[in-house]
This record gives sequence, C-alpha cells and structure tokens, in this order.
Amino acid sequence: MHRFKKIVFCFTPLFLPFSVMAAGWTGYGQIAELNQQPPGVVDIVITGNFPNNPTSCTVIDKFLFDISSARDERTFSMLLSAFMAGKEVKLFVTDGCPVWDTPKITGIYIK
Repeated sequence: MHRFKKIVFCFTPLFLPFSVMAAGWTGYGQIAELNQQPPGVVDIVITGNFPNNPTSCTVIDKFLFDISSARDERTFSMLLSAFMAGKEVKLFVTDGCPVWDTPKITGIYIK
C-alpha cells in the first residue's frame, strides 16, 4: 500500500495540466467589443481585457458565444447589459476551442 501511494504521488503531476486546463473562470475584466459573425461560423465573438484564460486555446483575448437556447439568449442579454453599462464580467469558458482555436463561453458573472 505504501508503494502504491508513492506511485500515485509521482504520476499525479503528469495529469494535472490536462485536468486543470479543461475549463474555468477568466477573472474579472471589461468587454471591449461584441462582434456578430456571419451565419454558419459562430454567433458572437467577445473581446476584452481579462486577467487570465484557464484554457489551452491559443487565442487568449477573444471568446466565442453561440446562441442556441433560451438560456443562451438570457446570457447574451446579460453580456450586452454589462457591455453597455461598462461593468466588469467574469466568464466561464470551456477548453474545446471549436472555432479559430478560441474558448467558448458557457457562463458569466457581472460585478
């Protein structure tokens, strides 16, 4: 049993980057630009000054947001309201990097 603990302890750091980099919160920042894309690509591209990007996507200052449900419509309304009011937001992003190697937004906080 003691040997097993040593093995697990030694190999755990090898797997941490994959589990930690999967998704997470960006930290608070301000939205600088909302960009409506042409049909068939992605709905909205958001650019801003966010302190960190917890994904492994290479693009770190832009985020994708697709509107495909009533929940997405509410989230977009929140993003638009925060943008118009100059409020800081924190984005929850996923590591899928589906288009242009850019993270996708799945949740937000408004400060």
